[in-house]
Amino acid sequence: MDRTKEKEDKKSIKAIPEASVNIEIIDKDDVLLFSDLKAIQLYKDQGRFENFLHDLKFSVMRGESWNKDELEYAREIKRLLNEGFIVKKGVYWWTSPHPPVYYAIKEGHIRINEKFYKFTKGEEITFQCRMAMEQRNLKVPLLIKKFTPTDKIMLCGEMKNSMKGM
Repeated sequence: MDRTKEKEDKKSIKAIPEASVNIEIIDKDDVLLFSDLKAIQLYKDQGRFENFLHDLKFSVMRGESWNKDELEYAREIKRLLNEGFIVKKGVYWWTSPHPPVYYAIKEGHIRINEKFYKFTKGEEITFQCRMAMEQRNLKVPLLIKKFTPTDKIMLCGEMKNSMKGM
């Protein structure tokens, strides 16, 4: 299959209606895959959208595609939304890629890399980038807990331990 055709066959997770999504049909090179629309608009309004895209590609994604665990997170969030376990809270995580925060309206689980991660009603769920996973010693790109609101917003490349010079 030629690379152009392959790219056309990939879809944004946001455009896939099925509850059970095969990760092979998610565009693994969609830099905005995990970014909340409000955060995207904020960077556009501030005239920093190109900086945001560069940060996503080279700091968050480290010059690579989204990996299997990250794509499985996207699939599971879509499933949980479709099955009514979670709802978008209307806010996003403070560091890029600025993923939406989800609120659990009932107990459930997220399956990533053959393992199940349980959440309870009232907990919040969000995506964690590779650097955040390393800093928090997480095995998967997932954080489940009750979050504290903040007004801070930061690009991944601006963080203390980020890779510089890409």
